[in-house]
Amino acid sequence: MTKIRDKKFYQKSIPVLVGVGLGILVVAQANVLPTRVVNPIAPYVSLKETRESLYADQNSLKNEISSLQNKISQIQKDNKNLNISKSDFDALEAQKTKAGMTMVYGPGVILSINDSSGLATDDSIVHAADVRDILNLLWGSGAEAITVNDERVVASTAVDCIVNTILINNTRISTPIVIRAVGNKEEMATRLNDKSILTDIHRRVAETGLRFDIQRNDRLDLPPYRGTLTSEIGSRSN
Repeated sequence: MTKIRDKKFYQKSIPVLVGVGLGILVVAQANVLPTRVVNPIAPYVSLKETRESLYADQNSLKNEISSLQNKISQIQKDNKNLNISKSDFDALEAQKTKAGMTMVYGPGVILSINDSSGLATDDSIVHAADVRDILNLLWGSGAEAITVNDERVVASTAVDCIVNTILINNTRISTPIVIRAVGNKEEMATRLNDKSILTDIHRRVAETGLRFDIQRNDRLDLPPYRGTLTSEIGSRSN
């Protein structure tokens, strides 16, 4: 009789023990699993705010560099007749122009290249390689000065890409990409429109709707370079 009661006791105890064991497992698992993000938008907003803050800091530094360069230019002009001869001063000004440290104005072309309005494919979007090809063509056509989205192109300028982001002078640029070049506007426009030169770009314009527009202009004002004159990492292909 005692054995029967003991057997019934054990039978009743098993579900209780199992329940206790499951409870312990659930608690342990809850302690191990990472906390789920309640608001999935929060990390995105935080990253966006950080990005905008970095862009603002970058622009602030460029403005500071520009201000210092203007002060240096003014000091050099004030000392024009004091410390160096006119020929030496003129030579210095010419070197500054070549280095992109001064504003350049004159006739030229304005070129705009933008992603297709249709389905995004590798052929329908603008790549860093496209910008490099255009810059090389313009220099080869006698351009005196060039800007890309108001970034002055100088000897140390690199046109790079990180994923789908194009960088020039280590500054992020986005489409539409507007390239301004001072020089012989007729020669530059003719070569840009020549489908036997920028063959890949012209092919994609016809096949995917990549937007490529060229305008001649009688007067362009190109701002000076606002970065530091240090060697940048070489261009990478995209």
